[in-house]
Amino acid sequence: MIVFHLHLYQPERADPWLEIIFPEPSASPFRHWNERVSHECYEPNAELGNYKWVSFDVGPTLLTWLRRSRPVVYNALLEGDKAGLERWGHGNAIAHPYYHVILPLVPRRDREVLIHWGVEYFKRHFKRSPEGMWLPEMAVDLETLEVLADYGISYTVLSQGQVKGGRAGGPYKVVLPSGRSIAVFIRNDAVSNALAFQGFEKFAETLRGVEGDVVVALDGETFGHHIKGGDKLLADFISRHKDHLANLGWLYERGVKGEVEIVERTSWSCPHGLGRWSRDCGCDGPAPWREGLRKLVDWVGEAVDKAFEERLGPGGWDTLKRYIDVLMGGDRGGYTTEQLKLLEAQRAKLAANTSDAWFFARVGIEFGIAVKWALRAVELLDDPSPVEEFMRRLDEIAIDGKTALALCPRVRGPLMAAMMYVARATAGFQEERVGPYIVKPINDEFEIVDERTREVFRFRHDLLWGFEKI
Repeated sequence: MIVFHLHLYQPERADPWLEIIFPEPSASPFRHWNERVSHECYEPNAELGNYKWVSFDVGPTLLTWLRRSRPVVYNALLEGDKAGLERWGHGNAIAHPYYHVILPLVPRRDREVLIHWGVEYFKRHFKRSPEGMWLPEMAVDLETLEVLADYGISYTVLSQGQVKGGRAGGPYKVVLPSGRSIAVFIRNDAVSNALAFQGFEKFAETLRGVEGDVVVALDGETFGHHIKGGDKLLADFISRHKDHLANLGWLYERGVKGEVEIVERTSWSCPHGLGRWSRDCGCDGPAPWREGLRKLVDWVGEAVDKAFEERLGPGGWDTLKRYIDVLMGGDRGGYTTEQLKLLEAQRAKLAANTSDAWFFARVGIEFGIAVKWALRAVELLDDPSPVEEFMRRLDEIAIDGKTALALCPRVRGPLMAAMMYVARATAGFQEERVGPYIVKPINDEFEIVDERTREVFRFRHDLLWGFEKI
């Protein structure tokens, strides 16, 4: 049998303060990359019904955007999962951690939060518990597999170079240090890479020489975005091979095919282990800034965790896990403003770890997004010292003849919301909401309420460069 697994993902592109995606000129003629990739890939694959015949995962940052902005695609993914359940007895979808973070590079409790949030998010949207979970960049170590097992995950997907002996197919059992086990599917690297980088003709040629079950795992954006017309080629392949297709759950039900040992701290996209996200390993070219950004984001994590534990105590971590209910639209009424600020600081800290910031050697919009989320995290601590230290450390990261401080927005948060409100009002629009901020004119001032934390800010309408927090 052949199993296609499509990893569907876009990073969190929204501004951390306004939670609005600003225009990304490199995605022209579309406003930003979510719109462009959706037009080229997600929408045509949905229309062709391809998601009904493949295994897939969807990063929560993408699925949230699709639900709001491309409901046709969102519903096609839900229907695709149901189609797999009806055809093969198992849904086509598997879960994904809440953010696309290299899990072995963050503390265990951060992994627990990301995986717990990912499981709860999956259950909310797909109306069932997940059997499997995709690991961002397939980055793996035994501790990460232990956490997956803790949260009821039965299997994940790795590449051949990540298991000793390089076997493909599966599922195979991995015995964990705790004595428990978890299953792993091993993608056929030659077949998967032939399709991802050389197209369907080379894929078909490579596939002919393979016996047994074949797992073809690759970026879902391959079909239409990376390979123009790939959506139609996939639909054509599906129509000619329906009797030979299955999903991961169907294969898992048939039992493991032996045991394998993983190669710890490896990934599918860096031959240097996890170097791509921690140092200048050479992937994609010279990137001496990578280590500095990793150290900066790690330091932000330590600063946020220290304040979090000091102010909320040991029970704060369970509160943080429950916070996924709020992130999915639940009531914030049971939390104080201080709790909300610390919980949002944790969320921002985790978002700052999104792997895309380190992926390319060039410094792009992904780097800037990570910097903004990291700044948002330390600002929420209500202490000027971490912010000052953050700026100092940021100024030490050299990029393109300047420092990373140049990527730090000077106008942000409630002040940006106020300026956008004034611009809209000047154009004749009287919307009081700007992202999560509610703006109300009171005499000669504007009052701005951040709905996420219930913080209140005020500033003079004729003095946009200064505001006072209540």
